[in-house]
Amino acid sequence: MDSAQTNIYVDRFKDILKNEHFLLGIGEISKATGVSQRQLRYWEERGYIKPEETTDDSNKCDRRHRKYSHFTFLKVSMIQSFINDGYTLSAAVQKTNEHSLLSKAVKQFLKERILDVKVIQDGYELDLGALEDMPDKHVYALIRKNAKTKLILKDLA
Repeated sequence: MDSAQTNIYVDRFKDILKNEHFLLGIGEISKATGVSQRQLRYWEERGYIKPEETTDDSNKCDRRHRKYSHFTFLKVSMIQSFINDGYTLSAAVQKTNEHSLLSKAVKQFLKERILDVKVIQDGYELDLGALEDMPDKHVYALIRKNAKTKLILKDLA
């Protein structure tokens, strides 16, 4: 992938992270997570997940459609992973809720800190922006195949 393609991908990725109204249908959530639509509706009844109610403008009879945010998609995935590990539904929901603040923090970090991505030999270089007390330096994450991620500090000049 060349540099121009990478920049297009990074811009699209950042737009997706910024979009708070990224919605998926119940069928898409079901297929992606392996949780049946019937089970998702049951989880809604129990208050474990909540759909976003929207209207489909292309449907002339203005029918309501069940849609879920990307955050709910992650929540469903996490609940299902705990169930797969042997937890009850109630315990899986409780464990997932305990981790929801971490998920929000990671999303905020990605949204705010990934300023640029460059293709380098065997990997990528992510610009994570300036340090608060060193505005003339940026932190970069070097991600290479078969190697641990390295953080480096570079002058902007």
